Amino acid sequence: MSAPAGLAGRPASGARPPILEHPRGLRSRPAAWIGCHGNPDRCLAIGGWRSPICARCVGLLAGYPLAVAALFVFGPPSLERALGGALLLVPAAVDGGAQALSAYRSTSARRLVTGVLAGLGQLELLGGITAALLRAVHG
Repeated sequence: MSAPAGLAGRPASGARPPILEHPRGLRSRPAAWIGCHGNPDRCLAIGGWRSPICARCVGLLAGYPLAVAALFVFGPPSLERALGGALLLVPAAVDGGAQALSAYRSTSARRLVTGVLAGLGQLELLGGITAALLRAVHG
């Protein structure tokens, strides 16, 4: 019996296959719905339970409510906060980029933390840009 297309095996070097080889049909429904690759080797595992989405996406989803809480703590979004939000995206970009471009393997904890920072950063960036555009249009 052969493996499904795209999962026929690991390269001879022992490196894990690229994310793109994990077919959409084999991902869990929650992972496919949010656009997560859902590779089991990158999913958050606690005890015997494994998340259907990767650790970074779990972190992203956890970062979104933190960004909403930041509205109550720091007030309306601003362009300065958008710049801070952009900086919060850097750790996830560096960690994910290093994994994609080299043999570096991140840990679930690092993926989770960089995901939380990126989730917070995404909404801060979008909120700040939106607020700046609204101020420019409506004065």
